[in-house]
Amino acid sequence: MQIEGGTAGYAASPRLVEYIVSLTNNLSRKLNQVLPDAYHLATEEQTNKLAVCLGDGSYYDKHIDNLGGSSDAGDQRKLTALIYLQPPNSHDGQPPYPNEKVEDDPRGGYFRAYDVPEVGDVTCIAPRGDRLVVFWSDSLVHDVSPSFAPSEDDKRFALTTWL
Repeated sequence: MQIEGGTAGYAASPRLVEYIVSLTNNLSRKLNQVLPDAYHLATEEQTNKLAVCLGDGSYYDKHIDNLGGSSDAGDQRKLTALIYLQPPNSHDGQPPYPNEKVEDDPRGGYFRAYDVPEVGDVTCIAPRGDRLVVFWSDSLVHDVSPSFAPSEDDKRFALTTWL
């Protein structure tokens, strides 16, 4: 679903929020059923963020989403799901995952996972539209490389949900 700006877009926004809340509630319940031995995900509390990188060099420093690692520390986030919302052909010209390289693409905006699959490795994931990245919030060290957008299609739109 794409929401245009202005009055019509603003009027449609609450429906998008309701959709995302419903989706994340149901997703938490389903994952708890399918993965009963994994983390128990909160079914009543999720967090969502829409990040828009306009190509001005914006980035995220290296971090872990949930440093507490448990709900006892007050942070309920256990699973991070990130979906890129720009056009599916965004970041064309890159080799397929896992051979994507930040250095080879001046547009940037890459999700970088550290020590994956082995200590010392850095796995780079291009922000291609319709791509979903899912990881445990309390263990994956990651960042986002500086984002530069020579065209509208190169802007980085990422919806992040923490369950």
